[in-house]
Amino acid sequence: MKPLHLVMILFLATGHMLPGLSQTDPFLRDFLERWENSKKYTVAVAQAMPEAHYGFSPTTDEMSFAGQLMHVAAVIEWHAFSRFDGRDTPFRTDDYLAEGKSKQEIINTVIAEFDKASELITGFDPNRLEETGSYAHFTRTSRQFLLLLADHVSHHRGQMLVYLRMKGITPPNYIDYQ
Repeated sequence: MKPLHLVMILFLATGHMLPGLSQTDPFLRDFLERWENSKKYTVAVAQAMPEAHYGFSPTTDEMSFAGQLMHVAAVIEWHAFSRFDGRDTPFRTDDYLAEGKSKQEIINTVIAEFDKASELITGFDPNRLEETGSYAHFTRTSRQFLLLLADHVSHHRGQMLVYLRMKGITPPNYIDYQ
């Protein structure tokens, strides 16, 4: 077998392991690349905080660092499946409580939700991007729900960056995750 043929066979055989490779829609493919980098940066931020400070909250009105991460995981699940995919499932906060979970369990939950969303988006029919769904008083397309999902992750990750700074920890450099 020629080396080029072998490379092509290996590339095609392992293509399912690369996020977005099987998604042909340019928007979804670009989103998946960005989503993977967002996951890596979120995990790096989560790893930067020592487990002893996972319960830290700057005020009593704010979620703890661990609570921020679990909230991100819960909203990924809800936005991806209920809003983006139109399944209209309830927002399940009780399944995403930080109390009693170790740092690694919380990080694993966040990774799992990012990965489940990636899998959903990878197989998503691009013809459905214009479908609409509603929550509160908003009606949005599936495309808009993906963008809202990314914004939501960034919003809470930004709060976690402030928590790190308040504990004297330099956050991971964002430029490495673009």
